[in-house]
Amino acid sequence: MMNLKKILKEEATWCFLALAGLLILLYMGVNVIIDTYFYMISLNIVIFLFSYIILKIKNKLHYYSYVVGCAFFAVWFVFYSICDLRSRSLKGYLTKQLPILFYIPTGTEGRGGSSGIEIECKGSKQKIPTTHESDSLYQIYGDSVINHIVVRCLIKEPFPHVYYVDSVGITYK
Repeated sequence: MMNLKKILKEEATWCFLALAGLLILLYMGVNVIIDTYFYMISLNIVIFLFSYIILKIKNKLHYYSYVVGCAFFAVWFVFYSICDLRSRSLKGYLTKQLPILFYIPTGTEGRGGSSGIEIECKGSKQKIPTTHESDSLYQIYGDSVINHIVVRCLIKEPFPHVYYVDSVGITYK
């Protein structure tokens, strides 16, 4: 127990935990589109106010940044988990053809991770991975490949104005 207290006093430990938490939230939030600022503002106000009130009562305000970081991770983790769990029991709907903003084929810009098809869904830009077929079409059509690809999403709505992208379908004309 003494070693755990010593480790948690290190600044580098908290930076690592914050970075790991941020990466987890980014991964979980990829499939969630929030159409309104209500959820973001209300959840963040809860995080900042409750952290401040609790630490003010305990007279430990020097831990405010650590507590806010942990609360931020916990609240948003729970929110994304609830969205995921609720979307599993909902029936979704298939969108119409979504506008393709641009296409980056696999192997460009030095990495495979930078490739993808950027689409606009519910006012939010989403990047989906390319497929072997879409890269083959890019070899034939070049930059006009976006005119030959049809992208549709299966959308579920776990909360009002919160959309969960369950799956993405890519077809070709």
